[in-house]
Parts: sequence; structure tokens; C-alpha cells
Amino acid sequence: MNEKGCSFLDKGIDFELDKVCDCCITHNDGRGMPLLFDNYHGELINWEELFNKKAERIAAQKQNTIYDCENCYHLLNYQFTNERKIKDFHFSHCRACNAACIYCSDAQSGGIVNYDVFPVIKDLIDKGYYEPGGEATLQGGEPTLMQNFDELVYLLTENGTNIRVHTSGIKFSPSVENALKQNKAAVVISLDCGSKDTYRKIKQIDAFETVCENISKYVSASKSKSHNVLLKYIIIPGVNDNLKEIDNFFDLIKKLNITDIALDIEVQYAREYNNKDVSPHIFLLVDYFNKLVKKNNINILIYSFLSYVLQNRNIKPSGFIKYKPLFNWYLNTKINSQKNLKYYR
Repeated sequence: MNEKGCSFLDKGIDFELDKVCDCCITHNDGRGMPLLFDNYHGELINWEELFNKKAERIAAQKQNTIYDCENCYHLLNYQFTNERKIKDFHFSHCRACNAACIYCSDAQSGGIVNYDVFPVIKDLIDKGYYEPGGEATLQGGEPTLMQNFDELVYLLTENGTNIRVHTSGIKFSPSVENALKQNKAAVVISLDCGSKDTYRKIKQIDAFETVCENISKYVSASKSKSHNVLLKYIIIPGVNDNLKEIDNFFDLIKKLNITDIALDIEVQYAREYNNKDVSPHIFLLVDYFNKLVKKNNINILIYSFLSYVLQNRNIKPSGFIKYKPLFNWYLNTKINSQKNLKYYR
């Protein structure tokens, strides 16, 4: 019989800056991230204690949705296994970064020391509590700055885990390259632009050529070619919200042989305007993205914040989109008619 649950409640673990949880999902007024261990800084884990806590939580979940998980969109009909195994991993404990993106709360936080999780995962595997076939997501901060990052990725890959890395692309990782060659990795790089000048404005460092070179290496390594390397474009009002930068982005992804992209809107901007009152030019930009996606046979993923905004769009697609000069004029008209374009951090 299926209950309401998820694989992370059953066989997942999430490492945060100072705690260990079942998952990294927050939702519904701050709920989520069911806590396993607080005040945690990389100590070896008593796995029996961890699984006992999971068993208690699962038993409570079977009776009625536990508080932390109420209204979580990941809750599905799920049959708990009652196996004392870990299969899926989130590593979110690294807040150090090698960029200073204007939209990121972790920007310029290079002084934060992250703990070494490699011995913990090796201990999990050595003691027989690991189950192959799951997925490990590594994010941050910048995950490649984690202590023993490459050693951890090699360890997980060799033991049957698929890797998903959200990275700036500034630091090249041989372990990620190795996983891509085995078709066991996906890499997400938030480039957000197609030109060096705009990159500098957003990331506040000069690393555009380095990132492009590393993207090319990852694409070359990918067994399924570009499909395992996804470039992300976060629309930042007043910075990269124009047709010229979007054209530059599509010119660049052609050169890099990228076929998969993601699109989002800067989250604080979306929250500031309650996801409903954003400037109508945002919708026009999405229409332009979709036009270029179809023209260039690109796969596009719309991320959650932008997806929510689009559900409340208050402007219809413009017929001017067929004629770029007119569409650019129309876009600028919409921009000039709004006051909520400036990005405030």
C-alpha cells in the first residue's frame, strides 16, 4: 500500500552548513528540511541513530503528514522500503564561492569554512549502509571548493551514484569530467549572459573566457554530448534583460555546442513584486527566448520562480516578435513604462 512520502524521507540525506536533514527542500512558510542532527560540522555519524530517527519519522508520516512536510510538492504516493540505506544525497554545506554574483546571498563569502564530508560518506559505504543507483546533488556556494570535492565525486561515481553539480564553471573538475565520460553526471552552469562585459557586471569578476573553456571541456567529455551540460540564464532586470544580450547568449551556446538551457528570473526581484506585478517586458523576453529555442532546436527548462510568474502573466505575446526592430522597440516601450526594473539586492 502506498503512503504519502518521498525517497528522501526514506533513503535521503542532506548536508547543510551546520546541520544534517532528510532533504534540502523548504516550502510553505519555512517548513521542510526535517532535521536529523543539529550543530553538525563533519563528525562521523552514528548511522544506527540516524536510521532510528528516520524510522520514527516515517512511522509518523504513515499516520498523518508530519509538520515539516505539510504541503510539500514532493509528497507523492510512495511505498516506504523500511531498509536502512542511503541512496540520494544533497551536499549544500559549502558556502564559499569563487564569484560574487549580484543576485546571490552567498556572494563574497569565501571566508566561510566548510567541513569535510568525504570521510563521512566513505564510512557510510564501508559500513554497508549505502545503496547504489541514486543521485547526489552538489551545490553551494561553489561546490568545487568543498574540501575533497574531487575525491567525493570519484567515490560516489565509482559506487554507482549519478552526479548533478551546480557550479560557476570557474574551477575545472577532473572528477566531474570523468563522470561525464561515463554518462554519470549532469552539470548546470549559470552563465546568465553571452558577453564578457555583462559577465563581469553579474559575477563581479573576470572569468568569462575561463568558464567558456571549461564548458567546452565538459561538453567534449559528455558521453551524450551537450545534453548533460546545461547553461542557465537568470533574467536580472536592468542588467541582462535585453535582446542584444540574449542574442549573444544564443550565439555563444552555438559555439559551445550546447543544446540544453534553463531560464529563470532573479528570485528577490520576483518576491519583491509578489510574483504578479513584474514588468510586462519579462514576459516578452520569455517569448523571445522561446522563439530562439525553436529556431535553434534547443531544449529549454523553465525554473520554478519564473514558471510561477508566467502563470500570472498579464500581457499577450506580441506579433512584433517576427520583426526584431519592431519587437525591440516594443520591448523598450514596455521597459520605459515600468518603474520596477532596477534590481535591488
